[in-house]
Amino acid sequence: MFEVLGQIVVRHRRLALVAFVMGLVVAGVVGSRVFPQLQATGFNDPNSDSAQVRQALEDRFGVSDPVAVMAVETPRSLDADAAAAEDLVTRISAVEGVSQVLSYWTSGQPEALRGNDGRTGQVLVFSDRQGAEQRTDVAARLRNEVGGGGGGLTVYVSGGPTIDETIHTTITEDLARAELIAIPLTVAALIVVFGGLVAAGLPFLVAAGSILGTFMVLFLISLVTDVSVFSLNLVTGLGLGLGIDYAMLVVYRFREEMTRTTDVEAAVIRTVASAGRTVFVSALAVAVTLASLLFFSQYFLRSFGYAGIAATLLALLSALVALPAALAVLGSSVNRFRLVRTDPTPRDHGLWGSLARRVMRSPWPVIVVVTGALLVLASPARDVTFSRVDDRALP
Repeated sequence: MFEVLGQIVVRHRRLALVAFVMGLVVAGVVGSRVFPQLQATGFNDPNSDSAQVRQALEDRFGVSDPVAVMAVETPRSLDADAAAAEDLVTRISAVEGVSQVLSYWTSGQPEALRGNDGRTGQVLVFSDRQGAEQRTDVAARLRNEVGGGGGGLTVYVSGGPTIDETIHTTITEDLARAELIAIPLTVAALIVVFGGLVAAGLPFLVAAGSILGTFMVLFLISLVTDVSVFSLNLVTGLGLGLGIDYAMLVVYRFREEMTRTTDVEAAVIRTVASAGRTVFVSALAVAVTLASLLFFSQYFLRSFGYAGIAATLLALLSALVALPAALAVLGSSVNRFRLVRTDPTPRDHGLWGSLARRVMRSPWPVIVVVTGALLVLASPARDVTFSRVDDRALP
């Protein structure tokens, strides 16, 4: 099967590369729309008793979470600055999308909405808008129109939609920052491992197919169900990691084959027939393992399944189609612009060969030492405490 695949890729290598590049462009354009679609919640089990009661209260009595929770700090006291606070509540009520406002000043001065310092009152803002995106828009309007305060009052705006949007923004910025750090370090490491600029760039071909393709898949999934923003952390890490791993297997095998023949097409076909099988089994194992996440009720966990499976299978597709096609076009040019001399000839001597022979000679001592080291590394897990997401998750 893999030999036939190699023959097809070699025969249509330029078409395969053009189709791959066009696919990257489409995936990049469509996938870029996924970020506003992602949610920062999904930690609760929708089938739990508490979730069902909450849904029943909303359906039968219209009880819902406030779209914004505000802490209003007065310069003197709650009563002395009541006029300014009531004017603020009037401004809040006039914001588009606001259906009800409960505050210390306009709801009978309940103690539950009074701060312990005597200067801070709470305002709960509700909206009849349905859907996360619409509620987020209402919260954004509230922050823009009354956030920060006025008339001597200081207003702090929080609430579910505001927290979710802040977490979403933080994760997006953190991913961009991580990529700025990780990519240059990865390039440097790949140049050392592959020995040249051309070969070192090939893992990014696979990674691009995996990451951009997964963004598009997540966008399409988000049109029919909720997807967690936290899944983005998995997409970039897994896509880049598998891209490097699979490219190393394929490129190294191709280089070995090129030491045995000058026929580039034959070398690519044999590479796909051998290394391609290894990549396929590896990707299948990873995808099947990640599929277990699809059985959880919380979409926070299911989202990792969506992202992980898509990233793995798209890395597999890129490694078995786009990468061999690129090697067939490059041929011996894959070794151009070499900065580090490496010997692609298979050998059983050197550091790794010596290490393997020593392990084979004394397997049991190695097992004991490695197991002991792993137990030491895992020992901090004895004191781990599992809990729900709380304020410590806030940026």
